[in-house]
Amino acid sequence: MRPWRALAFFLLALLPCRATAAGEAVTYEVGGETVRAYLARPPKTPASRASLAPPDVPGLVVLHEMWGLNDQIMGVADRLSRLGYLAIAPDMYRGKLGADPGLAQEMMRALNEDRAVSITKGAIDFLRKLDHASGRPVGTVGFGMGGRISLATALQGADVQATVIFYGKVETTREALAPLKAPLLGIFAGRDAGIPKDDVNKFQAALKASGKDALIILNEGLGHGFMNEERADFEAEYNKDSWIRLRKWLGAKLPSGVPEEPAPAEQ
Repeated sequence: MRPWRALAFFLLALLPCRATAAGEAVTYEVGGETVRAYLARPPKTPASRASLAPPDVPGLVVLHEMWGLNDQIMGVADRLSRLGYLAIAPDMYRGKLGADPGLAQEMMRALNEDRAVSITKGAIDFLRKLDHASGRPVGTVGFGMGGRISLATALQGADVQATVIFYGKVETTREALAPLKAPLLGIFAGRDAGIPKDDVNKFQAALKASGKDALIILNEGLGHGFMNEERADFEAEYNKDSWIRLRKWLGAKLPSGVPEEPAPAEQ
């Protein structure tokens, strides 16, 4: 985590809801636990609308990888906020970060999925309480471990209007996917040892057989973490392409009202 953001987040944790240039630290209660989170609001609305996040602004819960709520995932929340979304990234690790792969994997294995889903549902509720927006449409976007939590949250009956999975573990049967109601976008890597290509294909087949509203993209030749600029498998071109796909898909399923940027003219 970059020193300036780490210091800002620490200070904000002591003084909740004091805004930074990009976002703010917030807390909410889930089952007797105080959950820390990073909240990024969209750019200010016109002066005629006093609220920074009126009820018609959709929300997104951004779910971190096994590394924890670090600078990279807060940057994702910031980017989504610039696309017109009220984005919140909850901390599943109670302030800890996976400083190396071994520690991160240990922390991931220790994370109880039911607790993670409860934290995610708490974040969804938090977004709907802001500005008394009980009807605010909300989606989830998760990466790696967070991708699995994004799917699990939808399967455990959360009131979500969109579910996005980046290289997260999946379900492969129609029975397991039966509870899914929200439209789903899944983007995966062909060389991902943790989420085998065969599982992704079974996932896609089960979704199709069940008549679910789902778009599955399998990028051949890529490894796990190609969306994370801090990881060895990062792929800049596929990162850019995936952001374009994500924005287009969200624009159809969970529109923010922010128009898509026009494609650059060919030289």
